[in-house]
Amino acid sequence: MTAASLFYYSLGTIPKGLRSAASRSFYARQDMKTPALNATVGVVINIALNIILSKFMGLGGLALATSISALITAVLMFVTLRQKIGPFGLKEISKSFLKISGASALMGWAAWCSFSFLGRHHSRNLSLIGAGSVGAMIYALLIYFLKIPEVENTLDVLKTKWENRKIEAGD
Repeated sequence: MTAASLFYYSLGTIPKGLRSAASRSFYARQDMKTPALNATVGVVINIALNIILSKFMGLGGLALATSISALITAVLMFVTLRQKIGPFGLKEISKSFLKISGASALMGWAAWCSFSFLGRHHSRNLSLIGAGSVGAMIYALLIYFLKIPEVENTLDVLKTKWENRKIEAGD
């Protein structure tokens, strides 16, 4: 029962984070009504889905209802935010998200394979360290070669800071 509940709750973690970010955007614009209205809609949806899904799925239904309600309210918040401020680059964000998700999946697979291989020849701790290192290297290479704009921007900032530091040091 716990595993099923955690699984269904995990489906709502990203929507909850997105909803929280959208709420902060409204608060920054001095709009407190929209997040409050959204939360009210979310509670009503959650209660309705709790009643329906708990009859069919039990405890897992309650968790799934919470995740579905979080997804619906997150979508509503972003639709409302887009209406108020205009487009905010969702297409680019989605591309980056898909690239990062793919890189994460490949990293996880590489780490798992490394752990399985190293586990046959080394201690569990050493295998874990090796697998984590392989996973980190694979992930770093993938996000660099996938040309993710956020990564490129971060590297540009770091490069500029490094160059400025060298100039200040007199090199």
